[in-house]
Amino acid sequence: MPREIHPGTQAPPIDAFGDGGFRIAGVRSDGDTLIALNEVRPWSRRGDILTADDFAAFLSADDKPDMVLLGMGARLTHPPAEVRQAFRQARIGLEVLNTATACRTYNLLAGEGRSVGAALIAV
Repeated sequence: MPREIHPGTQAPPIDAFGDGGFRIAGVRSDGDTLIALNEVRPWSRRGDILTADDFAAFLSADDKPDMVLLGMGARLTHPPAEVRQAFRQARIGLEVLNTATACRTYNLLAGEGRSVGAALIAV
């Protein structure tokens, strides 16, 4: 179930990650997780291969972030061209990183007040 962080406040920080989930703004989120603007929610990917549909929370949102950080787990692998193309068409930057680096980068950008989202595969 999505957890809304009060609108107008700073983006929720990622306090910790590992052991199959994340602690975001002091609350544990088990499994893959999305942070889309002021909301933290489970990320129900449709399979092992990512598709543009897996990113609907960002791509079809009325208030799109400037950038999405995609944490691909322990090893860096790139999503299919279809996913990268969908982000280009939506005019949203996509940065693909391992999950640890994605969490650190998200905190840095969110702390600067940047419009950033995260799609994080649990490790």
